[in-house]
Amino acid sequence: MGLNRVITFLGDIFFSLVALLIIFYLAQKANYLEWRFYLFAGSLLGLIMYLILLSRYITKLFNRFLNYIVQLIKLIIKMFEASGRNIINLIAFFMAIPYGILRWIGLLLFRIGESVAVDTATKVRRKTTKNPKQ
Repeated sequence: MGLNRVITFLGDIFFSLVALLIIFYLAQKANYLEWRFYLFAGSLLGLIMYLILLSRYITKLFNRFLNYIVQLIKLIIKMFEASGRNIINLIAFFMAIPYGILRWIGLLLFRIGESVAVDTATKVRRKTTKNPKQ
């Protein structure tokens, strides 16, 4: 599958633990956990048969399954991104009118403040030019 050594090792450990639990469960149900030779021989024979007969097909099937899962996750992420963009566009649409009104009021207040400040500045300039420094 092209994975690095650490992930492969962890996958092998996980598989071994799951196989051990399955064998433990089946041995408990079959012979009340009496560990006999045929239990080990059957497990080893089953592993060899799996590796010879089914390993290639199971690996291909597992890879296809993983590809479908990855495609499904990508599809879900794209759906969330699209719905998020639509929600943002909807909020922006509804906020355009209040934003426009606030912008207009802000510009109006700025112009009023600008005209008041210009009048004040011109009055201060006139006073300073009429009274020369002594």
